[in-house]
Amino acid sequence: MSYRTLDARVWATNCLTDAELIYAFDSDNYLEDEDTAFDAMKRANRGEALPAERFPKEMYVAGRYYKFKKVPDIFKGGGFWVVSARFAEVLRRFELGQTGLYPVKLFHHDRKTPFEGEYFVLAFGETKDTFVPEESPKITNIFMSKDIWGPRSSDNDNSLALSSGVLQGVDLWMEKKVAHAFFLSDRLAEALKAEKLTKPLKPYRCRVVSNLH
Repeated sequence: MSYRTLDARVWATNCLTDAELIYAFDSDNYLEDEDTAFDAMKRANRGEALPAERFPKEMYVAGRYYKFKKVPDIFKGGGFWVVSARFAEVLRRFELGQTGLYPVKLFHHDRKTPFEGEYFVLAFGETKDTFVPEESPKITNIFMSKDIWGPRSSDNDNSLALSSGVLQGVDLWMEKKVAHAFFLSDRLAEALKAEKLTKPLKPYRCRVVSNLH
């Protein structure tokens, strides 16, 4: 099958595998019911929509020895992805579909002293199925028995090819056949860039391709 590359831009992110964005928090729902919370983590990481009650309402620094005074605009805490009010404000300008932004309060280890600012759990709830592996030379099959692929941790510009159907629908999503990344429309990526919020995402451009037949 032959493809041509379109003059269109879509962006993938490298932040989901960035250890520097993992912060040691305990979430209230995990402390109450580990199995149910872990199930929510797994489902959200696949882009499966879940109701707000499946996500934490509060998070606490996990140990007294963790002394960080602030957190970045997007980070992973207690197994869930969290964004700042600034980040959430940009996301809300765009089509998110079933992806949720659920308020969460962050506290230091004493569970009384709050972090400054407002924060929201970023609950991924949208997927697309547009990945074209035969046009993606730098990608690897990470589960040999399944059609699931993973990008490299660097040198990824234009390494992922997505079919033209990706240009329709929501502005933030996960691909059903690509692990360890979420994706942004060009307009959302540009809006985040204008607010200087893209650095932790480490975004890289994907090719958009169309079948010639």
